Amino acid sequence: MPAYTGIIKLSTTPGQFYNISDKVQSIVKSSEIASGICIIFCPGSTGAIILNENDPTLLKDLTNVLENIASSKKIWHHADNAHSHIRASLLGPDVVLPVENGNITLGEWQSVLFYEADVKPRQRQIIVTIVGEFEED
Repeated sequence: MPAYTGIIKLSTTPGQFYNISDKVQSIVKSSEIASGICIIFCPGSTGAIILNENDPTLLKDLTNVLENIASSKKIWHHADNAHSHIRASLLGPDVVLPVENGNITLGEWQSVLFYEADVKPRQRQIIVTIVGEFEED
């Protein structure tokens, strides 16, 4: 079964969400795979990939929830970014999407979002792997 991998490079700021839907879709198009799955994965333990609405007010609410669950002000056992690891663990490092007719399948309001949970700016590389079948002639 054919597979294709592309990389999304991001320069990030702590606590920010990044809509990477178009970049993922571009990699899927480059793969020429018509039907299959797309795996989006962030290597590293302080970044997360989620599916949600890319609405600033919702993302602010989500940020507030993450602060309530894993406060940056609490003293943790781990170094200065324990809350970053906890937040990333709660959200998860990856998502899998169906690929149909050469396109990722998302709900009407869904976007693929990267969340930078770390306490310092980072240079991220997000791995996008598409596995599936080419269009039959």
